[in-house]
Amino acid sequence: MNLIIKKELLEITLKEVKELINEDKVEFQNSEKNMLTARKLRRELGITHNDFQEEVLEAIKNLTIENYYEGPDADYNPERDFVFWKFGIEVFNKELYLKFVIQEKDGKKVVVWSYHFPEHTINYPFKTK
Repeated sequence: MNLIIKKELLEITLKEVKELINEDKVEFQNSEKNMLTARKLRRELGITHNDFQEEVLEAIKNLTIENYYEGPDADYNPERDFVFWKFGIEVFNKELYLKFVIQEKDGKKVVVWSYHFPEHTINYPFKTK
């Protein structure tokens, strides 16, 4: 996919994600990595899991093309048939890896699959220096 097409698709996706979040159509997955990050931030900063998720939501509402990392990527699980988008965000002055999907089953919503410390360096192809 060339960068111009990807950029246009990304802009459309970000607009849709923000609209869904503003309509409170969002769900968080509480994977082990996400929970470990929440616990570490609780120990370091004294925040609750809800505080953490609220900050992640605010970061998603403020996503720009410059936060983009990878995607759209097909799900490795053929039973779900999801398309994931991946970004880097900053929450409480810490870089986090963010992965979400716009799920259409049972009403459209944003499902945030990953919101944890990155395991690898996040490269931002659209970030201006």
